[in-house]
Amino acid sequence: MGSSNNTNGPASSGRYSTGDLKAVRSPKITDQDDTAKIIQELYSWVESFVVESINWYTREKVSKSRWSRFLRMSAVLSFALGAVTPVVAVGMGWSNQAIWGYGIIGIGACCVAVDRVFGFSSSWMRYVSTAISLNRQLVIFQAAWPRVEAKLAQQATLEGFTEAVQELVKFVDSTSLLMENETLAWVSEFQNHVVQLETGSIPALPQRSQ
Repeated sequence: MGSSNNTNGPASSGRYSTGDLKAVRSPKITDQDDTAKIIQELYSWVESFVVESINWYTREKVSKSRWSRFLRMSAVLSFALGAVTPVVAVGMGWSNQAIWGYGIIGIGACCVAVDRVFGFSSSWMRYVSTAISLNRQLVIFQAAWPRVEAKLAQQATLEGFTEAVQELVKFVDSTSLLMENETLAWVSEFQNHVVQLETGSIPALPQRSQ
């Protein structure tokens, strides 16, 4: 599989070190490099690019999942406690204290609203889904690459080189499209939340916890 274990290529030089997407320089290729070496360099660069992207999504989903679980659990407990409080208060003869149940339920609604507005749960789901999809495409590409290398070794011509480059370009395009779709989904969600805040509407309780 060539350099499938090499994750120290040009794309792994801190592309996501600050949490933001950065531009990536292509590997340095000279006229003295033969066809096989050029393809090997390009493969290592493309592979490390996708590997680092997967690692970023996997790393970033951790904080999103923690906040999502905390807010959702707080909401569930608040709703449950708020529903029980009036019953307990009346049963204990503290009717004047029953109103606290509404305040506790309000706290639960705020937890849900914060999760919806800041997108902790939705981001968690998008990151997990994108990481899984990227990893699937990476494994398929890694498994198929030896065939491309073998064909290039048997047919070390411009046509064979062009075909190998096209395979790399197709892989980069498909994986980049996955990340682009995830980003566009985030933009759309963020814009909707901004509209909700500007209009003063409170996000409704979602049907499915993410």
